[in-house]
Amino acid sequence: MNQALIIHGYEGTSEGNWFPWLRAELEQLDFHVDNPQFPSANQPQEKEWTETIQQLWKPESAPSEKTTFRTIIGHSLGGTEVLRALELDWAEPLDLAVLVAATNNDGRRPALANFFTTPFDWKSIAKNCKKFVLIFSDNDPFIKTETGPYFQNQLDAAGAPTELFMLSNAGHLMKRDGYEQFPMLLELIKKTIH
Repeated sequence: MNQALIIHGYEGTSEGNWFPWLRAELEQLDFHVDNPQFPSANQPQEKEWTETIQQLWKPESAPSEKTTFRTIIGHSLGGTEVLRALELDWAEPLDLAVLVAATNNDGRRPALANFFTTPFDWKSIAKNCKKFVLIFSDNDPFIKTETGPYFQNQLDAAGAPTELFMLSNAGHLMKRDGYEQFPMLLELIKKTIH
């Protein structure tokens, strides 16, 4: 049994964008997929989102012996929450973390400021996951182009194997940008399992 956790973004839902498609595709690959609706998506609180992950995945407990591969995937603010979740004390590191159009605090959205009250603990983040994949777009209206390279540099410096993909004209990688399905992401996950 493989495990995946999909985290939607700010003002998002678990049924939006490519999340239902990815869940269905992963379930066909013998994944148990958690794709929850996170609380207060319009006024998100980092503490509540992290507690949701703690309740679902119990980081302090070793996974079942039947679990062979674990991945955590976040879109937009969900990608930021992936980093916050990886600051927790995990009994065993995850196999793969995927950040899609993850946000960094640039002050444009005050509602998200509580996710950035402390700097990221890059060493803990790197220790708690074996591989990182970052997927960004060169014309994202919400995320600055330098965000992907910044995250990659921080993870590289902390010793985390990281791949960055900068897509052309992909917007915020949402349904309205043509991302109701996300075959590239699925292939990257499949490639990492083997």
